[in-house]
Formats: sequence, structure tokens, C-alpha cells
Amino acid sequence: MHVTTRSAVLSSLAVPAGLVSGDWLWPVIVIVAVAALSGLDWLLAGRPNDISSDRPDVTTRLGTAAESTVTLTNGGRRPLVGAARNGWPPSVGVSPATVDFGLEPGASITLTSRLVPSRRGKISAGPLVIRTRGPLGLAGRQLSKPDESTLTVLPQFRARRFLPSRIARLREMEGRSLLLVSGEGTEFDSLREYVRGDDVRAIDWRSSARRGETLVRTWRPERDRRIISLLDCGRSASIRIGDEPRLDSGIDTTLLLAALAERSGDRLHVLAHDDRLRVRVDPGRRETIHALATALADVHPSLAQTDWVGAAGAVTKTVSNRALVVITTALDSGVVPGGLLEAIPLLRRHTVLIAVAEDPALAHMTEIDGTAASAYEAAAAHRALLEERALADHLTRLGAHVVFAPPAHLPATVADTYLDLKEAGKL
Repeated sequence: MHVTTRSAVLSSLAVPAGLVSGDWLWPVIVIVAVAALSGLDWLLAGRPNDISSDRPDVTTRLGTAAESTVTLTNGGRRPLVGAARNGWPPSVGVSPATVDFGLEPGASITLTSRLVPSRRGKISAGPLVIRTRGPLGLAGRQLSKPDESTLTVLPQFRARRFLPSRIARLREMEGRSLLLVSGEGTEFDSLREYVRGDDVRAIDWRSSARRGETLVRTWRPERDRRIISLLDCGRSASIRIGDEPRLDSGIDTTLLLAALAERSGDRLHVLAHDDRLRVRVDPGRRETIHALATALADVHPSLAQTDWVGAAGAVTKTVSNRALVVITTALDSGVVPGGLLEAIPLLRRHTVLIAVAEDPALAHMTEIDGTAASAYEAAAAHRALLEERALADHLTRLGAHVVFAPPAHLPATVADTYLDLKEAGKL
């Protein structure tokens, strides 16, 4: 029965049964045939070395998609058919990862892929893998080409939505909306008639005597003031609040401050510091938000303890005159060993504003649902909040201004405080 079945199969394949002397011969014939065809296909496949590639750098903002293009040129004498695979890391979210191509001799083709990055920073493209196929599709040749192009993912800058309302307030402060304010230390602008409700200390008695009517001085908010945004990128900045580290809210705050300072005529310096100075950005003649975002794109929190005394020294080296120093950090037991309490007196000539991103999870943990575990969590959360407030009170007694807000609203809170200080002439 077995022999009959084998003979029937061989007859159907048009192979004489007499040529087969054993069960092992037929697989050998198939393997030899496939190997021969694959070798021929490999010989007929084009050389990937004949393909030159060009992939430009890409810049995008976190949360938005971008396109990456690769231009392939066939410098050989034979047509090439194959596929190119992008070597982007998984966090880039490239699609499609592999793109097919067909190139005649001397021809070029541009392949486009969509990038949706999930983290900010500068990301290397990785190697570009080019594989050519033979006419039978059984074999091919492959070459991994190193590529030095990069993807720069800028911060998302969600605080952009707060910019129009703060610019409108800034215009009112500067008198563009028929409103001029007065305050100690502001710049004199003009005289106007006294109306009920004006501060009598603003009356210009000499001018009133000459004009025969009561005149008061109006002031314009100070311009060309120095602002320093000091970003804590030590271990405290690595604590995640929601889906992102605490440092990201500080970067968002810095970008909003930069936009307001650019429109108000002030100059912003940015320092990122942990155990040493990581990044320093000084204002240029045509400083833009894009340039600042590019400089801060690759700033990430480290595991080092922040050296606050060294950070205060970096501030002193940056400016010599009075300035507004905005420090974005966390008020926990981690900042005390680093010397934040010792650093604030070193900045006594400046106006210091400490911005703290609150963790909504702590407020939620203070609720007790009747279980022992929730009671311990609530006690720990209460203790953390009490320590935070006690440290804030201590910093206030040292002369610093401390503001608390959730990460999404911290940039707006800091911007309002900056405008209040500017309006009062305390910069």
C-alpha cells in the first residue's frame, strides 16, 4: 500500500519511479533545486552598495506628527528592486517602517515615513537597512548603512493657550488700551488730569501750579529688566506627576515667560542645573521661542542631587544687576540637603520666585475610605503636605515668593506673578 501510494505520487509529478531508489533522494533533489535557484537569484540581485541615501534632519513638536524623507539614488548599471527599512527607535512611532522601491540605473526616489514621537529630545535615526531582491524573489542582498541624521522633538508648550490673555494684560499695563498704572519704581510716562480715586501721592504739584489744575503722574511698567529662569533638573525633577516628569512643567513655564518677556522688552536667561550647570541660554538680539525650545529639548532630569549653592553662584555670574529669579523645583526633603535654604540668602539682592508643581495625587491620598491601608496613605500624604508648606513658609521668611499650582496651571500662575511684580515695579 505504501509503495503504491508513492508510485502514484511520483507519476502525478511526472517523475519516473525508477529514478528514486530510497525515501531520502526526493528531499535532496528539492533542496538542491531550491539552493541552485536561490544562488542564481542572489547573483542576479543588484548590489545595495550601488545605492546612495540622503536623509535630512527632522524637527517637530511633541504631540504632533512629522514626515521623514529618504532619497535613494541608484548609482549602478543595473535596475534595483528591494526595500528600505528605517532604523528609528520604537519611541519615534515610524510608519511604515519598511518601504519598497524600484530604481532604474541613475534614477532617484524619495521615500516618506510618518513619525509620531512619544518623548522629547534629540533622537538618532539609527542605521538605514537596504535590501535588494532578485527576479525570482528567493534571495537578495542586504546592507546596513549608518545614518547620522537626527529627530529633534521640541517641548509641547501647552501653556501657549495662556499667552493671549497675558499679552492683553501686558498691553493694558503698557497703556496700549488707554490704561496707565502707577507704582513705586516704574518709569514716568506722562501727566494727566486728576480724577476721583487717584492716589494723592501721584500729584505733580509743580505742574499743577503752572497749569492751574490738578495733574497726576502716570507711569509705564519697567522695561529691559533681567529675568533668570533656573530649572532644577536634579533627582527632584524626575518625580512623575501624571504622565510626565516634574521638569516638563518647568520647561513649559520657562517658554511662557520667554514669550511674555519678549513682548514686554525684558531679557530672559535660562539655566538648567543639577550638580553642575547643564544648559545656559542667554538672550540674543533676535531670540525666539523656537530657539529656546530647541535648547531645552534635550534637557532631562538626572539622578544627581541639585547643588543649590552652585546654582546661586551661576546666577551671580550671569547677571550683576537686580533681576527676577524664577526657580522651578519641588519642596520636599530632597532639596534641603542640596542647600536651597542656604542658597536663597545668596540671592538676597534679587527678587526670588519659587514655582512648585503640586501633585494632585497627594490631595487624593488624604481621603480615607475606612481601610487601614488608606489610613496609612492619608497620614503619609498629610505629612508630605505639611513638610512642603513648612518649607515654603521658611523660604518666605527668607524673602522668597513661593507659588503652588498643578502642572497644567503652573505656567499661568508664574506669568501672573511676573506681571504683578512688573506692574508694582519690583523687578
